[in-house]
Amino acid sequence: MTISLIDLLIYLVIAAIAAIIAERIVGAGPYGIIGTIILGVVGIFVMVNLLHFVIPGDPVIGGVPILTAILGAIIVDALYLAVMRGTRRRL
Repeated sequence: MTISLIDLLIYLVIAAIAAIIAERIVGAGPYGIIGTIILGVVGIFVMVNLLHFVIPGDPVIGGVPILTAILGAIIVDALYLAVMRGTRRRL
């Protein structure tokens, strides 16, 4: 399977939008644009490739399920926030 440049750009744009929505819902951030895109890509990857979970009837753009991408980004963002809060130094 080959991925074209257009497919990659669509994937990254959807990942960025999903992560921005996740940041607004979870209340974490800002990570910067690169961090936001990485958060979205990890969220999509976890939901679709690792957990093999896709919401039935989920609209798909460029092979990426939109609602599943947002849900994955929310989960990854919440987990990241929980880990980072747990590793802070206590005075």
